Amino acid sequence: MPSTIKTIFTAVKFIAGRPADLRKFFVPTATRGKTVWPKTPTDLLRYGVRWDYDGIVTKDDGKEYHKYQMQPNAGKIPSSVKQWRDKNGGTHAVMTTLYIPKGVEPEATVFEDAMAEAIENIP
Repeated sequence: MPSTIKTIFTAVKFIAGRPADLRKFFVPTATRGKTVWPKTPTDLLRYGVRWDYDGIVTKDDGKEYHKYQMQPNAGKIPSSVKQWRDKNGGTHAVMTTLYIPKGVEPEATVFEDAMAEAIENIP
């Protein structure tokens, strides 16, 4: 497993274990284009990525989902994320897209499954 993916899985486990952070993905309060997680400078540096809310979309299955775009952060971040950022268009490059079903109660397994699917699409 590439080290970029390991860094992201670490963040996923961290979020899944914190109900307040997990809830932000199921009941977003951020407006479109704003960062949902992480919010603290420490976490921004530690994980090197952020999830920005991109609104509600209807997928081919006819269901509505909250859409999030994962992007690399600027500044001092884990070297694996920095390498990805430098090779793929900088801080505005979208690493992957996460879809969380709308109207579902916050649940770690739903989040982890959605993130696993999103992570598979990281170039």
